[in-house]
Amino acid sequence: MSKKHNKRIVSDFTRYTRELSIVIIGVLITLLITNIISDRTKHNEVKRALTLVKIELEKNLHQIGLAQQKWETEQRIYNLIKQHIDKIEELPVDTLERYMKVIGDKHSLAASNDSYEVLKSSLLMQYIKDKDFLSELSKTYGNISLIDNKLNNYTNTKGNGLNHMINNIDKISLEKWTNGSVYDFYSIPLNDNVFRLFIYTGNTLISSDEFEKCKNEIKSIINEIGKQSN
Repeated sequence: MSKKHNKRIVSDFTRYTRELSIVIIGVLITLLITNIISDRTKHNEVKRALTLVKIELEKNLHQIGLAQQKWETEQRIYNLIKQHIDKIEELPVDTLERYMKVIGDKHSLAASNDSYEVLKSSLLMQYIKDKDFLSELSKTYGNISLIDNKLNNYTNTKGNGLNHMINNIDKISLEKWTNGSVYDFYSIPLNDNVFRLFIYTGNTLISSDEFEKCKNEIKSIINEIGKQSN
């Protein structure tokens, strides 16, 4: 085999090696870019999902504030009633009239968890590396649900008291309760032992501290979502 032939073989091999290297480098660069784009896409999807959860939590925070305000308003009149439980006529008429509607109020929480459920059921959860954050997020939604359940229990207990009164008074008393004086409106239910018990024990079913704790947890996790989204 001539030197010229050997040189040509070496040259062809060198060219082949160079071309192969270029192809390999090109493939690696393509894969790298693809991974970068993929990671960026995942990050954007996680960010978008967390933004929706954040908006949902902000709405829930507002609803809990409204529910707390409504519940505390009701407790104010009950505290006055307990101080004059057998002498309701000692309370000013205008005060009693101002709180009349709360006797029949129902309490519930217009909270939602749709965005959180979508996040949980998606594959995006695996791309959130901060497991402590995910645990706190789950805990926060759990406490929102707990507040909701406690408010429903409060309303049901109150409703049971009112229903017991309505089902156990005579027609004359029922007429006085619905169409009589403001003092009749309060004193007739208070003569019913079941409703009277609710006046004294209803505030043990949920408390202002529980509302505040839940609100603070929501504020904290909203702040954490801001950090996770960066």
